[in-house]
Amino acid sequence: MALDEDTNNPASYWNRLAEDQAAGRFWKCQCGESNPGDYDTCHFCQRGNPTPDPVTGVGRVFTPTREDMEECYNGVLVAYLGEDGEAIALTGDKTRALEALDTYYRAVCGQANILDDATANLMDAYYYLDCGYAVFTRRRDGGWEVAASAAMESGAVPVTWFRGAGIGPAPKPYERLGDPQIW
Repeated sequence: MALDEDTNNPASYWNRLAEDQAAGRFWKCQCGESNPGDYDTCHFCQRGNPTPDPVTGVGRVFTPTREDMEECYNGVLVAYLGEDGEAIALTGDKTRALEALDTYYRAVCGQANILDDATANLMDAYYYLDCGYAVFTRRRDGGWEVAASAAMESGAVPVTWFRGAGIGPAPKPYERLGDPQIW
């Protein structure tokens, strides 16, 4: 700490650093020191901030907006969730989710439809949709992570998950194969 710094001053480096660390807005310099998120140079060695636009709210729960998601179709925000063909729609209504996700897979992914099979009945996609609630948290790089949650959890939003359609026909619910008929 510099000799001329007043630790009782609310605008001091130390108080601002403590606030920004609690909010996840700080950055770490190559010299090893932490700095408040709005500092463009290190308080100690004067090196420039390698990430000049600090991400706010790292680790905080948030409700995604249009800027956070990939596309918006008929008022439903959608995003792809990685290499397994999974996606998410910000609605608890399966019909609206199916419409938005099908449009997304056709327009963005270039597929024939959400099932990637032009001959498939689109109603089969309902078996791969799972409605529930999720919590979105901000990552350090500005992206986000999503996890299933209970409806009453703080920050939970209604979502519909699309678990990529596998190989073969759509599952038939309540049908047990190979069991003896009891009626």
